[in-house]
Amino acid sequence: MAGAPNSPLVGAILSLFLAAAHAQTIQRSPAEQLLLKPRAEVSPARKAAEAVAVAQGYLYVEPYQTRFEYLMDASRILRWLDPEREVPAEISLELKQDILRRLNRQAESWCRLTTGSGRVEGGLTTVAVVMGRPGDTRPPPEKEPVLVSEAMFGFIWEFATPPSPNEIFVDWSGFIADVRSLPVRVFFGNSSETLEIASYLPKLAWKSEGRVPLPLPLAAIPEIRVLPPTVVPLATLVWVLGSVGFIVLLKLRRRPMPGGAMPWMATILVGAALTWPLVNLKIGGGAEVPEVKDNKQAEAILTPLLRNVYRAFDRRDEAEIYDVLARSVEGELLRRLYLETIEALTLDGREGARVTISEFSVEVREVSAAASGSAFVAECQWTALGKVGHWGHSHTRVNRYTAKVTVSPIGSDWKLTDLTVMEARRI
Repeated sequence: MAGAPNSPLVGAILSLFLAAAHAQTIQRSPAEQLLLKPRAEVSPARKAAEAVAVAQGYLYVEPYQTRFEYLMDASRILRWLDPEREVPAEISLELKQDILRRLNRQAESWCRLTTGSGRVEGGLTTVAVVMGRPGDTRPPPEKEPVLVSEAMFGFIWEFATPPSPNEIFVDWSGFIADVRSLPVRVFFGNSSETLEIASYLPKLAWKSEGRVPLPLPLAAIPEIRVLPPTVVPLATLVWVLGSVGFIVLLKLRRRPMPGGAMPWMATILVGAALTWPLVNLKIGGGAEVPEVKDNKQAEAILTPLLRNVYRAFDRRDEAEIYDVLARSVEGELLRRLYLETIEALTLDGREGARVTISEFSVEVREVSAAASGSAFVAECQWTALGKVGHWGHSHTRVNRYTAKVTVSPIGSDWKLTDLTVMEARRI
């Protein structure tokens, strides 16, 4: 019967269908077979580490220094360093030290910088672990491991550039892992703009077009009036008196002058001209140092001195800093003030990010005469406000100091010769 379910024709058709299905399964390629396998489980640590990918550059163009900073998420750095190893969930203290040591060697040549006048001195100064995300960073705990999912590695290159460079060129070779383009935010003055470096064109060019503020000038310090001394030409005086005495002696003895009066007068004048620069005696003169007793008078002297101490640290070259400091500071205090001010202006735990003081004020509370000389001692309080940009955001610092400062006349200048800080606090 044609419609019977166990007809020989129906059985033959079913047999052919099953055979074809079996043949298709057997004929799949190994690659197709792998695609059918269930995906291996990804560990929670790996998922957390891969949650956010970060690659961000920052270019800070400042008077006397240009700084390039680079942030990359910790997971990609770890995979790049050890591609065969599983990314850990956290970075231990031992692992952190090992990674930082390796990255210092690897990253040294990633960044080169030139200006319109050629290549400038500088290089890698810092490799550090940074917590958070670009624009919202914080330092990691010092003695605790950090989660990979919350960590980045930060790199800083510093370069000594002119006070107000016209052009900045960054050559970048740090395209690692899967990064093929790098957004770079350029900060200058109170403004910023975003550029990009790509692996096919690994050079960033930025022109200031007059937008980089010039460094603040040094403050004028009240000068000490110096009276010139009275110069007595001793050799000329002896010559003239001797010549006149000889002429008088001839007159008394009623003898004529040899050669006549005119040659003698000429001889006296020539001798006076020749002896004029030989022996000169200086009498009187010198600095007229005023006695400083009034608080306002002391403030007028002390304020520009302390302001110029901070202005010296706008520079980045150590020799230049010392040269500017030496205009306001004398003696052993010069070295001590250099070290203490560097520490006070450097952002906590972040080399290279130095606060630039923008506002400054001094209040003298009491003035007294120093134990010796014409120096005075001022008990004062000063406040310094500054800002620094770092990792894409800015920090404001306000420090207040209470101190005893000794100011002494050195030649025609007032200079700081001693300073004792009684209280220093951040407000």
